[in-house]
Amino acid sequence: MMEGILQGLLDRYGQRVTVLRDGEKTTALGRAFLQPILDRREDWKQRRPSPLGLARRDRFLYLGEPGLPLGMGDKVTCLGVDYEVQAAQPIRVGETLSHWWAVLRIRDREGGEQSGQ
Repeated sequence: MMEGILQGLLDRYGQRVTVLRDGEKTTALGRAFLQPILDRREDWKQRRPSPLGLARRDRFLYLGEPGLPLGMGDKVTCLGVDYEVQAAQPIRVGETLSHWWAVLRIRDREGGEQSGQ
């Protein structure tokens, strides 16, 4: 029952995402919720100085449908923005796969992860 509720929410309100699996040439399409992770510490900033200028440090929470697995190093595109998976794991309700949880970072224009951690 729980997986049906989340899938219904993803179908209705989720953003379209494309996943490119690390080491594969194939992509998968699906829906997910993607939101910024807001850090409340006063010393945390979304942009930090680096030798190449300001670098983004912000992270994003990903909650995606169970049929769209993610792994470390996978690439996710949503609304024209490219992200890289920093952490991912399946979330189960009982024995049923409910959804995928992940933390993403924005990728730079050259295709690598943003520096400035």
